Amino acid sequence: MNRLIVGLSPVAISLAGPAAAKPQPAPISSAVDIGTLHVFARCLVDRYRPSARRLLSMDYRSSAYDHALRSLADVGKRCLPFAFGRLRSAGVLLAGAFAEALLPAAMKGSRLADHVAYDSSRPAVPARDEGEYLGLCAVRTMPDDVAELLATKPASEEERLAVGKIRPQLGPCVRAGAAARVNIPGLRALIALAADRLVQNNAAPQ
Repeated sequence: MNRLIVGLSPVAISLAGPAAAKPQPAPISSAVDIGTLHVFARCLVDRYRPSARRLLSMDYRSSAYDHALRSLADVGKRCLPFAFGRLRSAGVLLAGAFAEALLPAAMKGSRLADHVAYDSSRPAVPARDEGEYLGLCAVRTMPDDVAELLATKPASEEERLAVGKIRPQLGPCVRAGAAARVNIPGLRALIALAADRLVQNNAAPQ
């Protein structure tokens, strides 16, 4: 039986003020790190929105995606909070934070459910791995619960409670032969990325 850990790009990003971004083996770990990651991502999106949007439109399985992710993290190192030394993050968490920062503008103040419902006139949105399958399924089947999760502060008690409502409903979103073992930051990132992908797909000109 396969174990679903996080999915998407496994590349790790080291975010440091004085140095370029380099691959690192250790993932993000503490609540402070997670909060800092989201602050960093919002700052990057504010300064480099087209680059962040272009990144999320790429195939995360490609070397070009990994390069673009590292490059964006590197050019945006001034976005790190003052005096913060180094932050290491799995690439999927940073990409998920980008998706969260980009979603509000894409939804234009309306409900997530209004943007992610299945539309047979639109191109299909295939899952590229088990993690994305889970994320797409979760967004499509429980958009209001997903919106509630994404409205919470990362690494907060409210986030934990929101995830507690989603997790019992994830069974049908795990493909046969896979076992879901996703921590809260990873699940949030997968869901945010799936939500952004569905919103973009439904908004694309026909």
